[in-house]
Amino acid sequence: MKRNWKEIISIAASAGLSLAVFLGLLAGLGWNLLLCMGLAAASYPGFLLVLRPVKKIGRMEVEKIGNGEVLHERLLEAGTDYRRMQKAAGKILDPVLKQDAQTLLTTAGSILKFLTDNPKKIPSARRYIDYYQETAANVLENYVELQDSRLATKEAQRILQNTKEAVATLKEAFQMQFEKLLQNELMDMEADLNLLKQTLRSEGYIETGKQRKQENE
Repeated sequence: MKRNWKEIISIAASAGLSLAVFLGLLAGLGWNLLLCMGLAAASYPGFLLVLRPVKKIGRMEVEKIGNGEVLHERLLEAGTDYRRMQKAAGKILDPVLKQDAQTLLTTAGSILKFLTDNPKKIPSARRYIDYYQETAANVLENYVELQDSRLATKEAQRILQNTKEAVATLKEAFQMQFEKLLQNELMDMEADLNLLKQTLRSEGYIETGKQRKQENE
């Protein structure tokens, strides 16, 4: 498994602190060499634990989320494909396609932010991450590659036209996915509000129509 730069820094810092402990005990206090080596080695795991970067999805720690590591990896995949789309869209010269690609990016960015803020919703976007967004990244990158080749053949023009149609279709797919995620969120909110109303009503904070009528009589 690849280590990110934060993990590499924490390992290097832990090793450096352990070395400082060794030199401090040996040179500063004049302790026994083997004892100094043993204490320095024992201090390394402690430093590593303290300096270890905490993985997060949004504001939530990965370790505190059910199946958090998997969700974290899926979100990283989504972020990678989003950046691929972003890079390719910036190189598109055709004004119409460029505008469509920017619209696609706006929706993709909204979905990515929503999933970051609501990591438990990531499984609901599995097909979007695995297929739609990766396909969009591939389509835009292939278009830019063909655009930069400056081919003027009928086949090249056909592919460019197909790309525009594909992006238009992907725009609809992205929007549908975002609306579906939001709809699920709104349904959850409605359920929470209904539960809150029932709780308040049972505790006498909200009167029913029948109760108000009886009191008025």
